[in-house]
Amino acid sequence: MDPSNGTPSGPEHEAAFAKAFLTSEKRARFVQLLADPKRRKEILPSLDEDLHYMPGFATVVPGAQDFPEELEKLLTTKGAGPTCHLIAHGLKVDGRALPLREALRAVCMSEHGAVLSCLPGRLAYYKPAAPAPGILLERHLA
Repeated sequence: MDPSNGTPSGPEHEAAFAKAFLTSEKRARFVQLLADPKRRKEILPSLDEDLHYMPGFATVVPGAQDFPEELEKLLTTKGAGPTCHLIAHGLKVDGRALPLREALRAVCMSEHGAVLSCLPGRLAYYKPAAPAPGILLERHLA
């Protein structure tokens, strides 16, 4: 937790994402590698096409909505705030919190895979490598 503003830190976002949306057999390794700056680059290529998310929490984003402006509207209606945490293969902004609009533009223009964690453990957008459609990952509080 960032003490200056009470928001989750990058590692907290990443661990919550993995716990909520990744299959149990892949979760620990994903979090472990992301947390190690020297080994982070080993796991990022899995975002391109091999992210083992749980299909029960996933919805394919229709092509007409899979663009930055439409995705921003969709994520905002689902509760996303003005910023998100980015896990991204091939982008210098990997591991950072960014304004939602800026992060969406970056990942939609990239040919590599990325995850935008909007609400830790509750709402994320996964964009596999182009030309695959984006995936909305969502868990509702019980």
